[in-house]
Amino acid sequence: MFYVYLVLSFIVDIFLVKIIWWKKIILFPFLFISCLIIHLILFCFLSLFVKEKRTKNINNFYRKFMLISLRLFFKIGLVKVTVDGEEKLPKDKNFLFVCNHISIFDPIITIVELAKYNLGFISKKENLEVPFAGKYMIKSGCVGLDRDNNRSAVTAINQAVENIADGVCSMGVYPEGYVNKNVGTLLEFRNGAFKIAKKAKCDIVVAVMKNTRAVNENIFRKFSRVTIKISEVIPYEKTENLKTNEIGEMVRTIMEESMG
Repeated sequence: MFYVYLVLSFIVDIFLVKIIWWKKIILFPFLFISCLIIHLILFCFLSLFVKEKRTKNINNFYRKFMLISLRLFFKIGLVKVTVDGEEKLPKDKNFLFVCNHISIFDPIITIVELAKYNLGFISKKENLEVPFAGKYMIKSGCVGLDRDNNRSAVTAINQAVENIADGVCSMGVYPEGYVNKNVGTLLEFRNGAFKIAKKAKCDIVVAVMKNTRAVNENIFRKFSRVTIKISEVIPYEKTENLKTNEIGEMVRTIMEESMG
């Protein structure tokens, strides 16, 4: 949409506005900004029609519009993302995506870059309550979690299992539980997250995010180059008879090796 709005602004500026050339140059950025404002208003307006707390079909208008909006946001925010090892991802079945967590931008960057895999995330419930944007997260398969309520954690795990097993979407979770401010390290894992893979009987995709911390500092000011590295896909057959703490140790080893 970034380039669509650029072209649209250019067309309006050149062909519809009968003013001298230097005024056209001044007017062009205002036309482009107007397109962005209209997009934002539409984004907010459409969210008002989302009433449900959970979706059972993410192949819908809301997810597509969210992806368009996020791509536009990252384009304007000067974020460049590379996915390394995407060929390893399962093509014909849902999976559990686990990754390190170093920035608040991690999940939305991943959702955008792996859009064709229909990936939702387990996220703290406050994120799903964010005005307007939270509605799109719900419609995209994300599941809310109250980190201070053990019963909520069980509910979130079961909903994630249903999403995977029922073919709604793949699910992502951060075993660290929190954003880790010490880049290059891993917090202690909450191994209960791996119950999702055992209950859903699915593969585990282990990935590592690199340099998303820079997005926090550089957004809209200078380029940030982010990498999503797909480290390894662990088949269900390999974890079927393991305990969750043993799966956690395996995943942690893979992540640490990928992080160098």
